[in-house]
Amino acid sequence: DQRQELRWGIREQMLCKPELPSRPQHLYVPNAYTVPTEKKRAALRWEVRWDLAKGLLPRKH
Repeated sequence: DQRQELRWGIREQMLCKPELPSRPQHLYVPNAYTVPTEKKRAALRWEVRWDLAKGLLPRKH
């Protein structure tokens, strides 16, 4: 049938197609983003440690 012939024709064209030049490999760049809640938590933790080192009761937030 005509459709089958067309499909085979296209398949043969695709097999004969020259190989496309490969794209350069993507360099891995580490993500330095810190979630905002972690920053706040670290700051709060430091404040508590600082107050305990001075013998003060940690402030209520």
